[in-house]
Amino acid sequence: MIPSEHIALLVSNKLGDALLLLPLAHNLVRSGHRVTVFGRQAHALASWLPGLEVRPLPSEGVLALTQFDSLFQMDIDQPIVLDPHNCPRPLNSLTLWLRQQPAQPRLFLDELRHFARAVYGIEDWSSACGLVTQHPERWGRNRRRIVIHPTAGSAERYWSDSKFIELARRLCCDGHDVAFVVEEREAAAWQAAAQGQPFTVNHFASLQALGDFIHESGYLIGNDSGIGHLASALGVPTVTISHRPRNMLRWRPQWAPGVIVPHLWLPLRAWRRKYWRYAVTVAAVTRSLRQLQQMEARNDRSTVPAAPELVEAVATDIPPA
Repeated sequence: MIPSEHIALLVSNKLGDALLLLPLAHNLVRSGHRVTVFGRQAHALASWLPGLEVRPLPSEGVLALTQFDSLFQMDIDQPIVLDPHNCPRPLNSLTLWLRQQPAQPRLFLDELRHFARAVYGIEDWSSACGLVTQHPERWGRNRRRIVIHPTAGSAERYWSDSKFIELARRLCCDGHDVAFVVEEREAAAWQAAAQGQPFTVNHFASLQALGDFIHESGYLIGNDSGIGHLASALGVPTVTISHRPRNMLRWRPQWAPGVIVPHLWLPLRAWRRKYWRYAVTVAAVTRSLRQLQQMEARNDRSTVPAAPELVEAVATDIPPA
């Protein structure tokens, strides 16, 4: 049995990566370790993480971590640059560990489970993210509302503003209440585009306020981004539009049911990378949503918890990367 330690668990400043690492923190605590989670995004959600001690990243960097028995960070270059050969405390890195393992096509949370068993001796694993909102009873109370998140962390992941608007029009015509969610700096442009349209554009003062809005909605449609992972962690089904759909076999939202939108087939990898936006049609997105809704109807969605365990997402026909 591995002795109990006080572990500093440093999670990414990227929202999706931060959420995907939270199950490790919960499992370490359940295994008897004391865990302090560091991260900007995690700290923004700290009041939704009962049982975890969550702090912002220390401004002093690694020098502030000498009080811990060991450190965990997925990558050695962020959120703090760490030298594995000159670290003040023993360092465990998921990325370094994976480099020593045979490559296997797995969901990220499956990789994390294998890592936790090999490095920390954790056999009784739970994939739950552990987010608990202030009002869990409000989950899905506006199921007609479809949230669209049209942006992402990098421009290469953006689908198409005009196609998102056309998608929103079609969904409104089908009887859905459609709400775009964007950052404050993006709001003016999107609100201008929404003039005279049947949908709304919304921005929020905090990540928790955005999370509350998504938590009360029926579905989220968006690019590959952290907001999709947040929706999934809150039990809201997702439709993901990805510039590299095969990557979604590992990185897709992994808690609530979800669908990855398929691309039209393009023969060359260079074409798939350059012209992927043309290979994702509005019709393909609406079909993916219907597929997800049919799956939900079969599975009696009223029983889905607000903080779900890992579920099997739907990956529609995905072409080569």
